[in-house]
Amino acid sequence: MSSGKSVAPAVRWPLLRRLDYLPGGLGMALGLGAGALLGGGVALASPLVAATGFMTLLGLAVALAFSGEPITVIDSLVDPETGRATGEAPVATPVDGPLDPQPSTPTVAGGVPMVPIPGGVFLMGSPEDEPARSSDEGPVHEVRIAAFKCMPYPVTRRLYRDLMKRDPGWPEGESDERPVNKVRWDEALEFCNRLSVDAGLTPCYRLDPLEQPAWDQAADGYRLPTEAEWEYACRAGSRTRYSFGDDERQLGNHAWYAANSGGNPRPVGQKEPNRWGLHDMHGNVWEWCWDVYHPYALKARDRPLGTYRVLRGGGFGHAAGDLRSALRYRGRPNFGGQFIGFRCVRGPRRQP
Repeated sequence: MSSGKSVAPAVRWPLLRRLDYLPGGLGMALGLGAGALLGGGVALASPLVAATGFMTLLGLAVALAFSGEPITVIDSLVDPETGRATGEAPVATPVDGPLDPQPSTPTVAGGVPMVPIPGGVFLMGSPEDEPARSSDEGPVHEVRIAAFKCMPYPVTRRLYRDLMKRDPGWPEGESDERPVNKVRWDEALEFCNRLSVDAGLTPCYRLDPLEQPAWDQAADGYRLPTEAEWEYACRAGSRTRYSFGDDERQLGNHAWYAANSGGNPRPVGQKEPNRWGLHDMHGNVWEWCWDVYHPYALKARDRPLGTYRVLRGGGFGHAAGDLRSALRYRGRPNFGGQFIGFRCVRGPRRQP
């Protein structure tokens, strides 16, 4: 785990790498335009040079258009001594009008409601002085997120049973609208693929029993959120311990946890949503993310393949400090306890 006492050095991306944030069509248009200008400027002197320059810039634009990653860590805007923000990171707002604060219950028939999450930049992790903080929540670092869509609450037992023809959830009895639990990470991937096929979309995961699951980032189907997407969606523009602020006394209005759940998962959507219309991001069940668990400070080349996958959000039997937006937990992908569930997201297929 990270000590949380240092901040990764700022990454100085070259100009061409920054162009990767452009939409594919705009990148190609820029390449064509630049190639045409170059070609026109030197055509009289050397037609061969003009043609070569045009094709080079066009090829570069095409490469940039299709090489983007859904999540990109960019230059840090945090104080290297304290780990706290040194300036305001831009927080996007929905572009399609206000979000419905009370989304309808997800069902397979008629489609699954999804909340649009605007793209933006946020500070991931927690400062060193946050109460109940764990060392693996730092260093605080800035992350750019492309717009995506997210289920308004965890997958319910009704939805899981309708699609998978089985219900692994606990407890027995009237529980259709409770979040499905006791689901392994690999079972969550299988659910995402089946939901994609059911909706006429391309499955995101290649599942081979002899190999590690692989994510096809060009696919348009349902998938698990990345850890960064999950925290971004949970925070909904906030920088406090919880999406609604720092006051634990308000947590019961937003979450099912040890103090109010009665030791059971509760039906989804009963607590107040965050500002982006997402329910149960705090509490009820822990939620699987796609990522392998690793300390934030490790560079990509040093990250282990990993045995563990990331869990977020806290569960119905956990204390208030375990429900914070930045808290991270890890679980073996072949483990599915009664506190563990998941929700699905869709898109993006590339960085904006």
